Order: sequence, then C-alpha cells, then structure tokens
Amino acid sequence: MEFRFETIEYDKTFPSLPKHSGVYKIFDVHGKLIVLDKTSNLFERFERYYGERSEPVRDLDLREITGRIEYIRTDSAFETLLVLYRERKNYFPKTYRKMRTFRLFTLMKINRKQRFPRIYASREIKAGVDYFGPFISRAQFTKLKTTLERTFKLRPCLYNIRGNDPHPDCLYYQMHTCSRPCNNDINRSDYLDDVANAIGFIEGHDEEIERAFVRKMNELAAETKFEQAEVIHRKLDKVRHARQECRDTFFSVWRFNYIAVLTSDSVSRCKIAFIRQGRIIGFEQYDVEALKETLAPDLSRFFGAPVERDFGDTTYDEFCLVANFIVDPLQSVELLPVREFENLPEQVLEHLQRRKRKRKSAPLDTVPG
Repeated sequence: MEFRFETIEYDKTFPSLPKHSGVYKIFDVHGKLIVLDKTSNLFERFERYYGERSEPVRDLDLREITGRIEYIRTDSAFETLLVLYRERKNYFPKTYRKMRTFRLFTLMKINRKQRFPRIYASREIKAGVDYFGPFISRAQFTKLKTTLERTFKLRPCLYNIRGNDPHPDCLYYQMHTCSRPCNNDINRSDYLDDVANAIGFIEGHDEEIERAFVRKMNELAAETKFEQAEVIHRKLDKVRHARQECRDTFFSVWRFNYIAVLTSDSVSRCKIAFIRQGRIIGFEQYDVEALKETLAPDLSRFFGAPVERDFGDTTYDEFCLVANFIVDPLQSVELLPVREFENLPEQVLEHLQRRKRKRKSAPLDTVPG
C-alpha cells in the first residue's frame, strides 16, 4: 500500500481540508518544503496558518509565501508516525532523527563473532550481531547488564581477550567476578554456552535454561561427579535469584515478527502493518468480511519465504517505532506475534470483534442541559 498525498495548489484562499488526523507538507512559491508535520485535525491546524485573524501573527501567517500544500489522512497513531518518519527521512536524511518523530531506545548488543563476547549498549544495528530491546532508560540497561555479568560470569572488561593473556591488574580478574577467559579458566565453547544462556534469560526462556541445567546435573550425578553437579546447581540458583531481581524480558530484533492491526476509516475495513525482523515490510488495507481469504496470501508472502537479515538505520528506526506502542500501548494498535501464521486471520477477526463490542458498550458522553 502506497501512502499517497493529496495536492492543493494554494490560491490565497483558505484550503479545504478534512477534520481528520494526518500528515501535511507545505511548499513555498519556489517549490521548497517549509513545513512537514503531523496533526490530529488537519482543518484546525491549517486554520491557524491561513484562517482569518483579528491581529497579525507573523510566525503562523504563511499566506504570502505558500505555493502548494500536500496532505494525507491517517487513521491511527501508528500510521501517522510511519508516514511522518518516512517523509522526514526522505527530505532530511542526515537530520531526521533530531526531529524526534518518535522515541528512540537503547539496544543491548552481543557480538558472538568475538572470541569471548561482552555486552554493549547500542543505537545502531549491524550485520551478524545480536540485538535486544527496547530499553527505556540507560539505568534499565545497566541493571540487566550487571545481572547478566554476575549470573553468567560474562566479562565486563574492555580488553581484547584472546585467551592465554591474563590481566592480573584487572579488578574483575582479582575478584573472580567473571569466568576469567584471559587466564584460560574457561574455553571458548563453554563461554559461548554461558552467552547463549544469557540470551535466553534476556528473552525470558528461563524454563529452557532450567531444564538444561537439571538434565546436566542428573547426568553428572549418574556419573558420580557430585562436585561438578553442585557447580551446575549453584548456577541454577543464580539464575532463579537473578529473575527475582530482574523481571523484565526483551525482544530480539532478529526474531521480532509481528503484525499490527490498525483502525481504518470504517469499521468494515482494517489496516495491517507487517513487521519482520524489526522492519515494517508491508502495509495493507482489508475488508473485514473477506479478511480470511485476502490476509492469508499476504502472510505467506511476507513471512513464509526465507529472508536475509537487513541492517542499518532503517531497521533500528522501525524497530523503535513499533516498540513505542509496546512501551505505551494504544487501543487503536494491536500487536500480534507471528509464529504459526496460519491461525492469524482468525486472531485478527477475534480482535476486531472485541474492539467492536467495546465501542458499542462504551458509555455515551452526556451533554449538560
């Protein structure tokens, strides 16, 4: 679905715009863009710019310099932000992030290509690296980072660790707060197992981690290796204690597959955004009555075929755009995870029916006499 703007050639009269939310662009008489913004009411916003005035307001009076107006109606906050983001990125590719179209979040970065990976904070996405988020503050990120390092003994140091290169002057080395890969106290394979468990903890897969630890303990006990089994038992206790301290879980960008069910201009229609690996790869409108037949092919098209991981500014930006509606949910935006997408059309219809029932049962506003 393309986002098509309506064009009005300005002729010094008040432009006719709908009383509806939307995104608009104003160009001067030379064709240069001078305003690009969003509003919840296009009519009222343009009345401020071009309506009759009882006194001159120079900073809002665009009547003498406007040549052309373009606008598009939007039906949800999600659609509004998506259109505004793409237009600002198109017109201002170097500075669009400074315009604060939506909130940008910190990501947790773990590069398993490193010999002994560590945890970083990041606001960009590169190929071949794992990213998790969204973190609403640096304090939230630091809390989880510290928990992971203490629980799974991941190294916090900034050294380029290759193994067999001890750093006795390092505080973490002296206190044994990491597994000391620099001193060959752990090999790379076992260290990467700890990293994998840490990633499972980030995503909330505690049961899988516990099952693996219990299975390992039973195997070691059966071999009468009770001391090694006790080491695994202490690791399990650490994981359980860590979850009590840090209850938040986070999404992997590369497994962030969702559809966003959005409102349209009529209850007989809905709009759906398709989100794969953090990117918004499709945006379509559907008739509710024919949803089962029309949505299924698009789900197969967008999620069925294998896809290479994309990376760069667009992936980070669009992941943050969607994450805004996870951090601050809205009733007009319903995010449904894509797992077995054969059942998704039924889930979308159930959601639309619930939304319709809520709308009918909502109390009417009373007007005082």
